[in-house]
This record gives sequence, C-alpha cells and structure tokens, in this order.
Amino acid sequence: MSAVSLSAAHRRSAFAVCDPAYSAAEPYPPLAPEPQWLYPRSEYECFLLRKMRDEVGRAGLNVGYPGIFHEPVATVRFRAEIPAGELRLRVSGIAEAELDGVPLPLPSPGPDGFRHVSTGAGTLLVTVTSPDIRSALPALCAPGITWEAAIDGDDFAPAVPGGIPEGTELPAVSVPLTVLGPGKWDAGTEVLAYVELHAPEKPDFGCGESLPELENRNPAHFEQSLALVQTAPNVWRTPTPLAFRYLRSGNAEQVSCRALFEPAVYRGAFAADPELTEIWMHAAYTLRLCRHHFLIDGVKRDRLPWVGDLALSLLANAYVFGDPAPVRRTLAVLGRAGIREQHLNGIVDYSLWFLICHDLYQRYWGDRDFLELQRRELVDHIEVLLEQSRSGIFLPSAGTWLFIDWVDCPKESALQVLFHWSLQAAERLAERLGESALAGRCREHARQLKSRLFAEAFDSRRGLFFQTPGEPASGFGRHANFFALLADLPAPEQRPAIAEALLGDGLPPVGTPYMAALEIWALHRSGASGRAVERLRRIWGGMLRQGASTFFEAWREGAGERERHSFYGRPYGLSLCHAWSAGPAALLPLIYADCEPAADGWEQYRAREVFPGKEFQLTVPLPGNELFIESGPDGFRIGSRLPPPPRR
Repeated sequence: MSAVSLSAAHRRSAFAVCDPAYSAAEPYPPLAPEPQWLYPRSEYECFLLRKMRDEVGRAGLNVGYPGIFHEPVATVRFRAEIPAGELRLRVSGIAEAELDGVPLPLPSPGPDGFRHVSTGAGTLLVTVTSPDIRSALPALCAPGITWEAAIDGDDFAPAVPGGIPEGTELPAVSVPLTVLGPGKWDAGTEVLAYVELHAPEKPDFGCGESLPELENRNPAHFEQSLALVQTAPNVWRTPTPLAFRYLRSGNAEQVSCRALFEPAVYRGAFAADPELTEIWMHAAYTLRLCRHHFLIDGVKRDRLPWVGDLALSLLANAYVFGDPAPVRRTLAVLGRAGIREQHLNGIVDYSLWFLICHDLYQRYWGDRDFLELQRRELVDHIEVLLEQSRSGIFLPSAGTWLFIDWVDCPKESALQVLFHWSLQAAERLAERLGESALAGRCREHARQLKSRLFAEAFDSRRGLFFQTPGEPASGFGRHANFFALLADLPAPEQRPAIAEALLGDGLPPVGTPYMAALEIWALHRSGASGRAVERLRRIWGGMLRQGASTFFEAWREGAGERERHSFYGRPYGLSLCHAWSAGPAALLPLIYADCEPAADGWEQYRAREVFPGKEFQLTVPLPGNELFIESGPDGFRIGSRLPPPPRR
C-alpha cells in the first residue's frame, strides 16, 4: 500500500504515531522467510510458552505465574500417504522412518538441509525425537505432502504449521535515544530492548519506565535484572531485554538500544479530535508492545499470557491489526492442559473468560479450522464448568482464586453473571461444533442461572444487582451490573437504571483500566455513548496528561508521581505498558460507529451513525477486506476494498 493509497483515517492520524516500528503498508520489521515446519496441535505454542517462562526467570522479573500448562513432548510420529519418487524431507531431531511397516533408511541431509529420499508409494511413518526438548522441538518439513501427527496417547490428526523448532526471538529495530541530561537518555516511548553501552569499565547502569524508577538505586526495588555482560573490550550489553523509556549511566561514553517487535502492519486506524486520536494510537502501540507470539499482559511484568486479559487485547487486536495468529496461539496454549486439575492461570473467572474469548475469536475471524482443532479441549472445558454448577449456580471447588478485578469487595454476584455470559458463549461454541445436546444443556443452565440471579441477587426496586446473592446488606456491585449489560441479562426496560447507576458514584469503583473499558463498552451498549466517551477521555486522557507513552496496568486519578507507580506493595511494581489497558483501540470504533461483526468472520456487520455530524474517520481490518467509515457534516459513509497482499 503506497502512501497515496492510505485511508483517510491513516492519513489524519499520522501526527499521533508513537511506534518507532510503525507501518501501515506492510509487516514491519520485515517477515523473515522460513520453511513451514509441522507439529502436533499446540506443541509449538506450548514450547514457546515454556521458553518465555524460562526467559522471565532469567530476566529477574518479579512475578509468579500460576497455572498448570502442557509440557511439549520429546517424540512425535508423523504420517503421510506418499507417491513413488523422490521425497524432500527435513527434520529437527533424530529421525527413524518406515514405509508400510518396513524400515526405510534415511540419507544424511544435503547442503540445503533436506534429506532426499527415493521411495515407492505407500504410508510413510517418520518418528522424530528431540535430544534436548528445552532447546528444540521435534518437527518435520516436507513440502508438497499432507501430514498427520501424533504424540503418545493421542490419535493421528492433521499436523499444524509453526515457526522454526528452536523458537524465535522477535526481530530488533534500532531506536534513537535523546539526551535528557548528563548520563541520562530518553527513548521517546516505552520499548522492550537490549541495551549496549561503551565504557572504559563496567558501567553504572539503570533504567525505568518512569523518571522516578530511573532514579531508583535500591536493588530491592528493581523489577527486572540490570545485569550486564562484556561482549568486547569496553563494550557491555544486557543479556536479556529490558522494558523502559529512560536510561542512565554515569560512565558510559555511548549508549544504544535495539527494540524487539513482532512484525505487524497497522491495518486499522481511527481519527477524530486530537485527544481521542492520540488515545487510540497510544492504545494501539500499547498492544503492539505486548504482541510476542502470544498476546501477553505487559513488557516489564509479566511478559506472559493470561486468558482474562485476552478478552480486551483480543478486541483491540481485531481493530488495530486484524491478525488472528497471536489470538489463536494464546487460546491454544492456555487451554491445552484443560481445567480438570486447576482453573486457567489458577483463576476461576479466567476459565469463564476462556469461553468468552473463544466466542469472540469466532465472531471476529470465523476460524472454523481452529475451532475444530480445539474441539476436545472446548467440549471438556464446558463439561467441567457444568459439573461445577448446581441449579445454574456456579460452585467452583474450594481454594480457587476469584479475581475479577484488583478491588477489595464481594465478587460472588459478578462471578455468577460472568458465568451466565460464558454459558451463552459456550452454547454458541457448541452449536458451531455441531454439539447440539451440549448446547441445549448450556442453554438450560443459563435459564436456571438467570432465574436465580433475579430471584436472589437483584433488587427490583432499585433495578440493580447485589454484590452477593441472597445478601442485600452486601450492597450493589459495579462489576456485576456492567457484566449483566454485556451479557444481555436485563430486559431492555431494566437497562437504563443500571446504566444510570454506573454513571454515578454510588457503586464501588473498578480497580483497573481493564474493567473500566468493559464498563464503558456496557454504557455504550445501553445508549449512554456520549457519557462513555467522557469517561474514556478522563481515564486514558488522564494517563496521557501524566506523560504516558503506553497505558498503565492501573490508574489512580490525582495520585502523585511516585504513588501512581507503586503496586503490589512495591514502589515500581505497576506495569506502565499493559495490554488490558489497550481497550480504547476497540472502544472508539465500537462507540463512534457501533461497528462490529453481526455474523462470524464479518460475513455480516453493523455500523451506524452514533453522533450525527461529529467528524471522525475509521478503518477496520476485516478478513480479506478493509472497511472505511467516515462521518461529518456531509453525512455518514461506509466503503470497503480488498487490501493488496503484503510483500514478503
């Protein structure tokens, strides 16, 4: 896409670009050509997650990562029906082969890395074993052949493409540094980068997402390792990437950094007034930094995927990049181990978000192949949740972590309303899979739960949900009420009272921009779109006014500079780049144009004029298409075009 062909939204939002690796034309950094390696389902994703968990340890990040995860296996069997002739075969690991049950010797790899095998027609079975599963996966590459794969205990199923067996680090982009003063530099925005320093002796070195963190010299308050290794005479380098905006060194003569970015193209764009345009762009960049194979939570902490966080980052990704790959990988890796032993990420409500995220993924991308790959996990996941409910009420096992949000208040009603939402998602997923009986059970559980919620947790006089079912003294809860709006639980005539209460100050506040974004979405869906935008401006505009280049894990209006960076009882524990705070990247298209899919994969969509006469431009990335929406004094217009294929 040339600069001339960029959409109006791209052109008019260009002033707000804050990403040093920004591209609206083609993936940047450029995609590296690589062979198509094949794996059993989810094995590659699980391998990447384990590498990430290991890297988190090496980086000294102050985080615990609960949950049970599938560990990739060391031996894989690949099977294919092949014609007679020469087969080009490449493997990662030690390979043994047989044709129709007869051992088939494999020649040594040629200069191109492939084994050139002359064989007759038949069923070829290749068993590949990795000698060091922590370094590389067993994998196979054989162009032109359709393969199945299996691990011990599993039947053969279509092999799934993935990256190189060793896993890959993201490509790096040089980011210029601006001198702030003696021994201090500014990258201009948050980055995740390797730092190199030239100094006559080991440098005094520090970094920070904020200026107060930059000045911290107490190792007890470090949120990441500041270790340096010498790579050449007078040259020092960080062995792991660091999340920062600011750098300091009292004795470095030269400092540079190379920031890590997953190749991406900003297919979506939004432009309105300058403040909202900047909010959208900084939200998009916040998400961009958190695209590392998966959609992770943050770059300083934790650099890992969490399924509850995914609900918002999935939506933001849909409107910015339109790229299903990181969502698909995240869902695959988090759901692979199932929930019979422990809820996802060790958090009960995250097991509910898993179904909602799967449902949203199908709405935005219509990826039936992936849904079929996930059939076993999804059906079992739903069955476990139904087993843990009685008369509709969700009764998770004792000792599980109920999170919802970083707030200290009763959350039982919020959990039940979220369960109702997840049952609706489960019903739709089961219907897509052709599991009609399971869909019917989900529908019946949802009916029973709705009846009990309105009988035990709803004040018909006030029109609001209590924080705890059966306990009016618990007071009214904010989360339960906006979850109810998003789950279409109240009748149309009941929605205005809930929206009005959410707009007031009488309910306990949310604890994070994550939940604030969901509340704003609920307000829009209840007809309070103007007030929803006001709240969005207050929170995310407030962060920009505090000098944010990316959006924070939590935001406290009126907090002082040092106070607003503390979290978890640590002075710099707050992540200043957190994907669950990228909500405006989705909210602004949703609010300004009410633009969302009306059928899976955008086969049908809806869009309407929400603010008559108010000027904005919007580009929405659709699978195989782009949607252009413009509004202003001349009216409301919608158009589309097929985008050119990315150059590789």
